[in-house]
Amino acid sequence: MKEIIVPYGKDYQNAIVNDDIDVEVIDVKETNEYYDEESMLKDALDNPINSQRLENLISTDDKVLIVVNDHTRPGPNKLIVKEILKRLHSKDLSKNQIKIIIAAGSHRASTKEELINMLGDYIVNNYEIINHDCKDDSQLSHVGTSLYDIPIYVNKALTECTFCIVTGLISPHHSAGYSGGRKSVVPGLAGFQTLKIHHSLPIRPYEPAMGFIYGNPFHEVALDVAKKTNTKFMVNAVQNPHKQNIAFVAGELVEAHRKGVDICKGISEVEISEKADIVIASPGGHPRDRNLYQAQKALSVAELIGKKDCTFLLVAECKDGLGEGVLKEWLTEAKNPEEVVERFKKEGYDVGSNKAFMYARAMLKGQVIIVSEYLSKEELEGMMLGWAKTLQDAIKMALKRKVPNKILVLPNAVNIIPKICEGDVNNEE
Repeated sequence: MKEIIVPYGKDYQNAIVNDDIDVEVIDVKETNEYYDEESMLKDALDNPINSQRLENLISTDDKVLIVVNDHTRPGPNKLIVKEILKRLHSKDLSKNQIKIIIAAGSHRASTKEELINMLGDYIVNNYEIINHDCKDDSQLSHVGTSLYDIPIYVNKALTECTFCIVTGLISPHHSAGYSGGRKSVVPGLAGFQTLKIHHSLPIRPYEPAMGFIYGNPFHEVALDVAKKTNTKFMVNAVQNPHKQNIAFVAGELVEAHRKGVDICKGISEVEISEKADIVIASPGGHPRDRNLYQAQKALSVAELIGKKDCTFLLVAECKDGLGEGVLKEWLTEAKNPEEVVERFKKEGYDVGSNKAFMYARAMLKGQVIIVSEYLSKEELEGMMLGWAKTLQDAIKMALKRKVPNKILVLPNAVNIIPKICEGDVNNEE
């Protein structure tokens, strides 16, 4: 018997299959190598890419804005922000000259407890922290037009500062190609009118776009907006699929991000010999599987490696339920996945409609079964999704549908860019 183990919340789910079933685990090998994060970060800031050092760019009368990812994005926020603050204060900037803003995009505001987990007590209690709200017009400023005639609305803190520093994480992303850099501004600090167009077709790629960045309109618009604001410096971590921070990049927005993307590409691309009839995918556990909205990103990766009429098993704890917006509404109101896709083409982005579209897109390629003890069978079936409490139950359901040529397992799907070996790309039968 063969055992399959995948992350689930802060724990894991496992299942047993017969030895005669071909099982292939798609993952980057976990390393025991020690990464001195503090030293790597300091080195990146001491040797910025295409830029002077941060402390040499800042003047004593600057009003500085530090942009930080929200609670749904795991990353070394506390370490990065602490080092940035140290360098800012070395130039005699006072705390009153520095604001921190949470790049929530269309997500809910981070709670104080979540902020403390992200940044630590001292920073939360001693600096002004803003939770961006894309639908709060009082927070927003209009700063012109971007590529494709997209109106630019961003948080006014970005227009009121004189020097913006974006922080975050560079990893594969299903729409932008890679996260990090410019993405802290759009969608991070964008208003809903900007997000509405930016997150809709055709700016959003129709198919999953992990690794597709240059020539990608989703990336191009975000970068254009960042360049038109006071975004003058970036500090990003690069993680491997096992959530180890293996590198940091700092400096000018374009070139520093490009360097980080090159590093990320080298550790994220994985060759796959052939597509499979069953694909098991986990976002990598907490916090990426905290709700069904966030967990969808793992399914985007699975879509690329499933054969025609595949069974996709998405293993996601979803302790916080379905997540934001109209995800449930769109899927329950439709008679079939095609209706959801056509509705998205006509109506475009709303909070959750993008996720409904992407779940429907996967359903057109096969059956989608959610493995979660916190979501109910009735709720998910009403959304045209299958449900199983355990991975073992889900595999039993999949095996009843079809005897598989193989099972592909993605324990850390959101940080993987699958590459089908040449000659197997059209192997759909």
